[in-house]
Amino acid sequence: MQNFLFDFDGTLANSGPTVTMAAQEAFKSCHLRIPSEHDILDHMGLPIEAFFPKLAPTASDETMQRVYQAFRYYCEGPARRKTRLFPGVENTLTQLFKQQKRLFIVSSNLSDNILQYLHQFGVTKDFIQVIGADMVAHTKPAPDGVDQIVDNYHLDRNETMVIGDARYDLQMGRNAHVKTCAATWGAFNVKSLRAEHPDYLIKDPRDLLKI
Repeated sequence: MQNFLFDFDGTLANSGPTVTMAAQEAFKSCHLRIPSEHDILDHMGLPIEAFFPKLAPTASDETMQRVYQAFRYYCEGPARRKTRLFPGVENTLTQLFKQQKRLFIVSSNLSDNILQYLHQFGVTKDFIQVIGADMVAHTKPAPDGVDQIVDNYHLDRNETMVIGDARYDLQMGRNAHVKTCAATWGAFNVKSLRAEHPDYLIKDPRDLLKI
């Protein structure tokens, strides 16, 4: 495999606790029912604009805008600094980079936010391009992010693979007609990943070096 398209949250970065805390605080600050950790993590992989309204179906658009703003506020500062790469990720990225593999990120997070994290982790140089939810017309599970990278860099789809911890990542890869790899080390629901019948299912980031 030559081209690796990574999800970010839950695949490269162990951001689940940060997302859960920020979401619960945001809903609380807007006087909405506080969603459970299960409800939040089960939707990770989608942009917050796609799944937060499902957690508060009676909230007005104005209220939801305040929730989005509060969520991003709580994700900053100390919460950001607590987020780390999963064990084995940094070394795997280094090895893939040395092998001249082409590395990208396709995420439902905002591109600037991801770039700040990559700078914090010291791995910015490993990636050719980052595609965030703000850079596509249709987010996961639509194939837009993958298609954009494949077209921009003239990639062979048979040598291109999406790696992600959520079913939406695998659906995106399948919709883009590339290989898919389920990353179980950060997955909330491994059963849902198996149900997508990925081409690969791995338990450790270093397993990517064998593909």
